[in-house]
Amino acid sequence: MKQHFILPLLTYPDATSGLMIANAVALARHVQATLTICPVHVTIPDVSNTLSSLVIDAAKMARNAEALSRKRAEILTRKALEEAKAASVELLTRELTSGEPFIGQRLAEISRVYDLVLLESTITSRPIVEAVLFGSGRPLILYPSGAFGGRMDHVAVAWDGSRAAARALHDAAVFIEQASKVCLLSVTDDKPVGTEIANDLIENLRRIGVSVEAERLHALGEPVGRVLQNKAFDARADLLVMGGFGHSRLREFVLGGATQAVLTNISLPVLMSH
Repeated sequence: MKQHFILPLLTYPDATSGLMIANAVALARHVQATLTICPVHVTIPDVSNTLSSLVIDAAKMARNAEALSRKRAEILTRKALEEAKAASVELLTRELTSGEPFIGQRLAEISRVYDLVLLESTITSRPIVEAVLFGSGRPLILYPSGAFGGRMDHVAVAWDGSRAAARALHDAAVFIEQASKVCLLSVTDDKPVGTEIANDLIENLRRIGVSVEAERLHALGEPVGRVLQNKAFDARADLLVMGGFGHSRLREFVLGGATQAVLTNISLPVLMSH
């Protein structure tokens, strides 16, 4: 079945980059997927009162912000149409108008009918990444700022034998089946990783023609997400598949704490599933 991806085009306070659009189109072309772009038109309520209006014209600021959002949406939509046409990628458009505080929630709801969500990792996009990851029920690929080819020839998978790891592996099947190499990365500091289940997984992947190997890692006090990402990057993986740490660990990865630098400074595309 043909895959269908969605790319939210954020417009306020920061806009989705042109590089992110190029990345999304390249990925859709690689797997011959349909790509829907979702330009977000932001609305900002007028919260000014008589006293504040003497100091600052909040209503005017809101109108200016909304106009900027609309202008950016037009520019990004045009950019996406041009990129998709050049790459012969089927592109659809689904616009969203939402109040600024509710964009993440609305995008999570919209994303539920697509196979994969594509988002860019920036400081301002983090609340939206969180909302989509935990609220959409769909996997997402988070991209660093920069240009990446659409091919996913080498896929690294974070594996600990858990339900979440199995979910992420399944959600990444379209990339794993086309990859020339798959590496299962297991961090064994906190708990043992079942060898029998891992061997069964390797056998099943090899049965469908996937070249796969496994590697055990030791975090040695480092945040697990960072250890996995560094290993995947050093191995020149095109994609890191994550989801093997259950709710609390994955939420830590997304929301910050010890792993804040991993989210805001990721060095390769990361597929996350919850």
